Amino acid sequence: MISPLVYWAVAFLVVSLIGLFITARYIKIDLDKNGELIVAMLTILGTLVSVLLGLLVSSADDQYRSLEDCVNNEGTNINQVFRLSRGLPAATAYVLQDRCIDYCDKVIAEDWPAMKHGQLSAEVTQIYTDLSDTIVQFRPANDGEAAVQSAILQSVSDLGENRGIRIIASQSSWTRRLLPLIMTCAIVVLACSYLYANKGNLVLHSVLVGLVAITLGTNIGVIVMMTRPFSSEWAIQSEGFAERVKIMRQYKHALPKTGPGILPEAR
Repeated sequence: MISPLVYWAVAFLVVSLIGLFITARYIKIDLDKNGELIVAMLTILGTLVSVLLGLLVSSADDQYRSLEDCVNNEGTNINQVFRLSRGLPAATAYVLQDRCIDYCDKVIAEDWPAMKHGQLSAEVTQIYTDLSDTIVQFRPANDGEAAVQSAILQSVSDLGENRGIRIIASQSSWTRRLLPLIMTCAIVVLACSYLYANKGNLVLHSVLVGLVAITLGTNIGVIVMMTRPFSSEWAIQSEGFAERVKIMRQYKHALPKTGPGILPEAR
């Protein structure tokens, strides 16, 4: 499968070469009079654009990695609720465990597809509410159950916080608002690279302009895909939930044989 970055690079390459040939044919610039000024301006412009793109790529990478950690933490939180529920009476524990399994199933089946369109699953929200209500309404009979309830409440709170972060990220308009600025910078850089269109070998100039265009296209492609972490070709996946719900089901299936409170060795 071809990387999406290839399409970005090829698109910029084609546009840049078309612009170069049009410029070389119709626009004439007196480099003897304006050469020093052009060189000075290109140096300043190149520095500004390179710094801007570097900062944006770094910021997009940090945001993407932060959301990967958030998704992993959410999976850890739901797994923690499932495990801690073993310290509660069987009736409450079974309800919590069923809610945990349902949560993972619906996150995979409904939340992830919905996030591609900046939406969320109402059913996942309801399952989370039921999960929270179950532990909030539980009345501990001793200090041990109270300690377990407190730990589960913290995990449930963290679970909701992490889900909220990924939902908000899927609805972000940051890419849409920033893309015009990035494209403007790219156009300006390419336009400046045409100033020497009638100076020197056109083939060599085309190669150099093409390299600039490929670099710009690749960097902008990285920024766009990383700032759309749940809807681009590089979308963060839900495998962590699939693995955890598999383990939860193994435990539930083994429960009659091993007894409550004991996890199978396969975990």
